[in-house]
Amino acid sequence: MSVDAIVIGAGLRGRFTYGGWARAHPDQLRIVAIAEPDETRRAGMAEDQELPPERVFSDWRELLEQPRMADAVIVATGDTLHVEPALAALECGYHLLLEKPMAPDPADCLRVVRAAERAGRILQVGHVLRHSAFYARVHEIVVSGQLGDIATLDLKEHVAHWHMTHSYVRGKFRNRRIAAPILLAKSCHDLDLLVWLAGARPRRVASFGSLTHFRSESAPQGAPERCTQGCPVQPDCIHDAVRFYLDPHDGIAQIWPWSDVSPNPAREARREALETGPYGRCVYRTDNDALDHQVLAVELDGGIMASFTLQGLATHERRTLRISGSAGELRGVLQTGEIEITRHGTLDTERIQIEGSEIGHFGGDEGLVAHFVDCVSREALDDALTSGRIALESHLLGFAAEQARETGSVVDLDAYCSELEAGIG
Repeated sequence: MSVDAIVIGAGLRGRFTYGGWARAHPDQLRIVAIAEPDETRRAGMAEDQELPPERVFSDWRELLEQPRMADAVIVATGDTLHVEPALAALECGYHLLLEKPMAPDPADCLRVVRAAERAGRILQVGHVLRHSAFYARVHEIVVSGQLGDIATLDLKEHVAHWHMTHSYVRGKFRNRRIAAPILLAKSCHDLDLLVWLAGARPRRVASFGSLTHFRSESAPQGAPERCTQGCPVQPDCIHDAVRFYLDPHDGIAQIWPWSDVSPNPAREARREALETGPYGRCVYRTDNDALDHQVLAVELDGGIMASFTLQGLATHERRTLRISGSAGELRGVLQTGEIEITRHGTLDTERIQIEGSEIGHFGGDEGLVAHFVDCVSREALDDALTSGRIALESHLLGFAAEQARETGSVVDLDAYCSELEAGIG
């Protein structure tokens, strides 16, 4: 059975991830309408999906005022713009695929989950890594009992320096006014994986983290406000915006991250954007407050202990994990696809190689959309792998960790959730 869907937000995820999957699988998913305020993005996606003018809107409110025209709505707006269209779509009776994080505020996350449950609609949150072959295999190994009773989990996300500066220093997730905390904006996938792989509820969390490098105090002497203004250390600066954003040819500049800088990929347009927009600013002279490193310690049911580290000054992008149990241990690196399993009392090492590409989150993007379409086509509310209620647990872990970091305390998750529930009634 084919599913008809509306897409709200025609950016990278809306147009190319969800819209691209629909174009590749027209017998399974059909985009029947879109809403996008940016004229260039709106026109591009409308052309991709061959939509008539009456199915193309600049405002999602106007779209959702129309008689129901699809089975589902995909909300792929910016982090701070999820809640209103999500609530409105659910009220109209649509199933919902919602980009992560659900909202930059814990109360709003709970409001969206409650709305989906009241409406009896599927709410699938975009935790794509559960759908990657790598993490699916890790989960399969853990639940098989090969490692025995799980005692500890250690997950790390190493954010490459260029990704950190692009997204969390200069870009769309650089401060709390425009985005969720970096723990949710960047690492909510990892928190979801932590809870999923542990197979247990988090009970208590402590956290430490700070912004130590991308600050005005770290600026080289004489560094101007923008990299386009003749910085004295430009030839040796690894964060030079001119070199990073202008060196790629026009064809490469049509894809992320360069596509964020200017909708027109021509070098002249990119240079003009660097002279006036956020991506040309010196990384030590922006309005960022996103942490550049953070660590969590989590106690879960059954005495399981977990740690998670986010660090934003890595040479290469890496997600690594180590899971230790009573019978063995698993180590893995997502980007290389390598999984190693050792068993206590033996010298043997089992090595598993999982193939995959970073483009599309190692198959997670395709897996997420295919899973959502399958659930909607069968009206299978209970089959969503990362339903709103399931995703809420890891979201609230992240928000509680932020409270723990800000207050220098250990936060009890049950008490935190009870207070949240009482606060919104």
